[in-house]
Amino acid sequence: MALAKKFDLTDPRTLRDFLKLHRVWTKKKFGQNFLQCRPSLEKIVELGDFQKGDLVVEVGPGHGVLTRELLENGAIVRAVEIDETILPALKAATRQWKDFFSVENIHVLDFVPPKEKYKFIANIPYHLTSPILRKFLIDTTDRPEKIVILVQKEVAERIACKEEKNSLLSIMVKTFGKPSYSFTVTKDKFFPAPKVDSAVLVIDVFDTPKISIPSKIYFEMLYAGFSSPRKKLKNALMKRLLLTKEQIEPVFEKLGIDPECRAQNVTIPQWEEMTKIFFKDYFDKK
Repeated sequence: MALAKKFDLTDPRTLRDFLKLHRVWTKKKFGQNFLQCRPSLEKIVELGDFQKGDLVVEVGPGHGVLTRELLENGAIVRAVEIDETILPALKAATRQWKDFFSVENIHVLDFVPPKEKYKFIANIPYHLTSPILRKFLIDTTDRPEKIVILVQKEVAERIACKEEKNSLLSIMVKTFGKPSYSFTVTKDKFFPAPKVDSAVLVIDVFDTPKISIPSKIYFEMLYAGFSSPRKKLKNALMKRLLLTKEQIEPVFEKLGIDPECRAQNVTIPQWEEMTKIFFKDYFDKK
């Protein structure tokens, strides 16, 4: 007698039958592209490097393909899913682990990160990559120990770039952790297939950020500096912070910043010192 086939949501036919059974249709507005590649799925879980009983936060679980894999490997999963219509399918897919799984039907930006140690492993909605990273790195002190996320390939490359190619997003991430481009997942490995290839980005979050000032005011400095990334940094700061050359140039000289440089040429310590100087009123009120 043949053994029953294991229920596997990375299998295209199983996936389609399961979605049809639960009357689930993918929604573009939620960025729903379901992974259907078992080797990639297993590699993502392996990169999470968690032990049995560890807490994992997952954003955008959808029908539960990654959720099931996390639970099968012993994680306790707290999920955040905005699409109410997919919840019955998600709960059906995770029924056998109901004591180790919970889901909040809210927008990820309304989610309150756990106080206890956790890891963040997810196939996130790609259009929310920057806001999600800001939320879990800048807007909270309850940061994950590790982030393993499936994002657009171009975004993963931009975050894990060489220092001279830094952007607002890469500097933000590198202040709080060490990003690395793990592997590519081509668009044909998803249902429905997106227009671009994807990649898995791993961020090993630092125990202590590279800055000692409040992260929100630091981000305001970064935002001002990268507001016109093609312009010289001093011109961007003059426009965004309403500063004069006479105010900027002595600061650049003191910090060893080339007056002709652009934002991507500035180091994290230099950004921190500029924040202290140009946002002096903020610190004086503390």
